[in-house]
Amino acid sequence: MKLKKTFSLTVFSPFQTYYEGPATLLSGVNKSGPFDILADHANFLCLLTPCELKVETANGQQKFAVQRGIVEVTDTNTYVFVNI
Repeated sequence: MKLKKTFSLTVFSPFQTYYEGPATLLSGVNKSGPFDILADHANFLCLLTPCELKVETANGQQKFAVQRGIVEVTDTNTYVFVNI
């Protein structure tokens, strides 16, 4: 079985870190609609609308209810600042 490529992801709020580590997929919703982030994604910045943020890792899937937030994808990391 071929392993999926990962990227570095941090999902956090002002008072809590929800996830920090490698991920294979990040899914969310912005004003334009649903989107997915995979490894090697182009630099990206967006505002999240209320949604269920989905993070897939080698150990399974985690979901977080988000009222609003910011997603930033850079060459080396992906950050999601939630409920700010």
